[in-house]
Amino acid sequence: MSLSKLSQTCLGRQNVKSFFRFSSSDFKSLLGPPAVANPFADPGRTRLARPIVPVNHGNVFASVRIPINETPEAVALKPEVDEAPLVEKSIVKDSIEVETPEKVVTSSPAPAPAPSAVDELNSLKESLDKLEAAAAKTTSGSSDDNNDQPGNQEEVEARRKRMERNTRIGGYVLFGGSIVGFISFCLYYGRAKRDELGNVVADEFTGSFLAPFYRIANSFKLWRDYVVEPAREQLLPDPLPAPYLQPKYTIVIELKNILVHPEWTYKTGYRFLKRPALDYFLDVIGYPNFEVVIYSSESMMTAAPVVDSFDPKQRIMYKLFRDCTKYMNGHHVKDLSKLNRDLSKVIYIDFDAKSGQLNPENMLRVPEWRGNMDDTSLVDLAELLKNDVTTTDPSPNVFYKN
Repeated sequence: MSLSKLSQTCLGRQNVKSFFRFSSSDFKSLLGPPAVANPFADPGRTRLARPIVPVNHGNVFASVRIPINETPEAVALKPEVDEAPLVEKSIVKDSIEVETPEKVVTSSPAPAPAPSAVDELNSLKESLDKLEAAAAKTTSGSSDDNNDQPGNQEEVEARRKRMERNTRIGGYVLFGGSIVGFISFCLYYGRAKRDELGNVVADEFTGSFLAPFYRIANSFKLWRDYVVEPAREQLLPDPLPAPYLQPKYTIVIELKNILVHPEWTYKTGYRFLKRPALDYFLDVIGYPNFEVVIYSSESMMTAAPVVDSFDPKQRIMYKLFRDCTKYMNGHHVKDLSKLNRDLSKVIYIDFDAKSGQLNPENMLRVPEWRGNMDDTSLVDLAELLKNDVTTTDPSPNVFYKN
């Protein structure tokens, strides 16, 4: 319902003027004056502010002002406003009403039509296109100007030559520093050893001009031999002299997956399983029947306690571990030539052919054991060795029963 109809209905036509005389100054609030200023207290306002509606146009966001008479509420009340009769208006200045004797019809100048949302978006898009074109033109123009100007070309060429010269000088300095550092390293670490009194100890390189370099090279060779070659040249001591009994044959046997098998579980942790008939096998081939040597690729810290646990009678005479192997092509190889024994009397037992590649004629390959408790290979191997020795050497007292 329009304002005029509301006033005629509620107050009658006689009370219209008194209705419009009501001012905000007549209202007294119990809480005192309001803390927020009245937006309608400004008499100079000619039109209401238009609400801002965000509009999304592609990747461009804009805010468009819609006239107050085009809002949905104004459009809904427009038919009722058009049908309402004309009401006398008064001019209010500084909250004081001034009446004129005649009918004065005041009219504010019609506001200029606001541009539509589509027009504003189009203008915004055109502005963006112009800015992009200007930026591209500026960039291309600057590059073209830099390339076209002879002074810039000379500056670029001079910069390139300067960088080339600095790079060459840096390479010379780095190479020279490396040479000087290497010579200083050799002179310091390759100097001759001295005794407690400070006297120079003569060695095989003393007297040579390149003695420091030779000492450094020999140090690298010793380090390589320590890693690759066996720990010592003679792995076993000399045979037992009389009256001690020295077995005629030497049996060299691998530990892992021949006599025991490593196993790891969440419940028990890391442990070794004994191969079935291991005690019988050691009783048959142990001292004094054979000279038994454990030659394993396992480390001494791991394998030595295992050997001691399953051989309390010490039927195994010697134990050799990883430090006594030769490291070749990523594999630990057993070098039987360093055992200090007659190779014609040595029997090497293993499952891996690479471990005995230096002495294949002495190798006796047996099946690898993976923890099968029904295996009988050690029993067969013990009988084979016993029968073979008694057949090839029928001399008395060659085989003893424990």
